[in-house]
Amino acid sequence: MRWWGSLGLLAAIRVAIPLAAYADAGSGLPGMPAFTRSVHDGGLSGDATGFYAATREFMAAWGRMPRAVLALDVLAALAAAAALVLLWRRRRGWRAWLVPAALCSFGLFVAVDVHWMNPSGAAVFGWPLLWALPMLASRALGIGLSKHIAWDFGFALSLLCVALTVVAVGYLGRNASGRRYIGIVAAAFWTLWPLLVGLIAGHHAWANAQWEVDVGLHNYNEPLSTLLVTAGAAIVLTPRLTQLRLALAGCALSAATLVKLSNALLAAAALVVVFLRGRLHDALPYLAGALALAPLVAVYWPLSYPKLFDNPHSWPRDPFDPAHIVSSWTHSSIFTPHTLAIVAPLAVIGVAGLLRPWALALVLAFLLINPIFYSFYANTAQHPRFLYASLPELFVLWAAGIGVIAHVVVTRPRVTRSLTS
Repeated sequence: MRWWGSLGLLAAIRVAIPLAAYADAGSGLPGMPAFTRSVHDGGLSGDATGFYAATREFMAAWGRMPRAVLALDVLAALAAAAALVLLWRRRRGWRAWLVPAALCSFGLFVAVDVHWMNPSGAAVFGWPLLWALPMLASRALGIGLSKHIAWDFGFALSLLCVALTVVAVGYLGRNASGRRYIGIVAAAFWTLWPLLVGLIAGHHAWANAQWEVDVGLHNYNEPLSTLLVTAGAAIVLTPRLTQLRLALAGCALSAATLVKLSNALLAAAALVVVFLRGRLHDALPYLAGALALAPLVAVYWPLSYPKLFDNPHSWPRDPFDPAHIVSSWTHSSIFTPHTLAIVAPLAVIGVAGLLRPWALALVLAFLLINPIFYSFYANTAQHPRFLYASLPELFVLWAAGIGVIAHVVVTRPRVTRSLTS
């Protein structure tokens, strides 16, 4: 009860932060930027307009699909669902493979619809897909789908993502360190980060709506991406790691890749850790989960980045270049050398608090891969949100660092007393 009570309280606080900013109606609460939901476009702006367009395209494509193809797609989905339920009940030993099979079946069902979608401007499909699901139900009930209503649905889903991320960060810290209080402290850091970022990086951390993206007010894909990445890492570090849990971790990171393609690098890093940690047959269920949505990613690809390559406003002319490494950090609105000098020392100390080598390897990999990858990207300084998925691992190391410091403070007087007595 203490564990869940603490996480529940922290999740409530994390959700209360964007709700307070929304209710504040633009005057700005202490420690938070002023937020105003624009009347124009229902509050949607930036990439959110492309994501919204993708949700509309996803729903409209079902009507463009030939009726015979739609019927076959639905029948195939129902048959797959029935077979999976039957096998789940009768073949307990197959369950680690049935979870990826279920996710892959869902992906294939959706991929048929994606084939009839038109380009929408959305570079990735994971967030529009999730966003469209409640709107499909709303449309089935005869409720209109204006941009204002779509913003409300997206905001509710974003709040759910940030609340669940509190739980995921707690389990990540607990599983990585073997201590519950480390998980609670890490979850507390994640909860308070929207308030801490202004103190650490200054008010320019609120530039380009990066704060709104972080807390879920902007209907971007970062909250969902961070949730899936953190959940996958937490499951991989579960002490009693079963093949079913490995399959679930792979599915989470497969969905994270559908949300943001660069998350595939994290999925690959987790595969290396899982493979080195156990035997080959233990890594196979994870790999099956990690590849479950690969067909859907491949089908959506022609509608994604290739449609943006010729648009200089959406895609830079020199997207990846070593020349961007310095500017990605010196010109960043959040992660400047000043910010890194503040956040890094406690994290370095926290390395000593993660004694299990595989846990430390995974935490460091998930912490560093995104910053290294996006250091080469032209737009990272303008969009530090690309690095948000690495924040949970940073907070786990912060919590572990506090644990190391507390251990030294407590044990040193004892050692001194024993030597003098």
